[in-house]
Amino acid sequence: MFEKLQELPLLIGLSVSELMEILENVKFEFNKYDEGTTIASQGDRCEKVIYILKGEICVDRRGGDMIFTEYVDKTPFLLEPENLWGMKQKYTHTYSFNTEGNTCSIDKKQLNYLISNYGVMKTNLLSMVCNKLQTANQALQLPISNDLETRVIRYFSNNMLTKTGRKSIRVKMNTLADAVDATRLNISKVLNDWQEKNLVKLGRGMIEIPDFSAIVALDKK
Repeated sequence: MFEKLQELPLLIGLSVSELMEILENVKFEFNKYDEGTTIASQGDRCEKVIYILKGEICVDRRGGDMIFTEYVDKTPFLLEPENLWGMKQKYTHTYSFNTEGNTCSIDKKQLNYLISNYGVMKTNLLSMVCNKLQTANQALQLPISNDLETRVIRYFSNNMLTKTGRKSIRVKMNTLADAVDATRLNISKVLNDWQEKNLVKLGRGMIEIPDFSAIVALDKK
């Protein structure tokens, strides 16, 4: 347990004595889940810190008539710490295990105690939230491109948690065309070109992306 806690981003930088003190005063809940188990659902209230310690997770986000799906196997992976506070304290994605997996969670009340008493944890949390905010601001500051391929890439990127790995998007071509201010025909041309380059696999109302980083690399910034 001690070794696992040392790997958690919020606890990085704490001394051994501080970690021992935390273990004596704070309850860490460790759970094991079967494949297909939902950990948190989009719209659920965010009331605790949840770390994915082991396993691949499937991350879904519904936006209008689209469903964006990502597969994440990088651990430890922290679920939406920025939504523990603020105006909308709800999960913006649904998280479920694509394999067997393990989690570690900390109740929000106990987290408040930790960040009030351990400056390192407060700094770690602020850094995570600031990094996410700065990344979002950088994306907003990019000029609107006249190049359709670039607009599609940025639209996909802005709707993904990570810029690497396997993704899938369930969407109708007309809906995607409206989202990026293009015609259905021109959207089809971009996607068919990607399919010829083995960057995507197209199905009925579905875009499968084996490695999103290969598409992100096409962005003409």
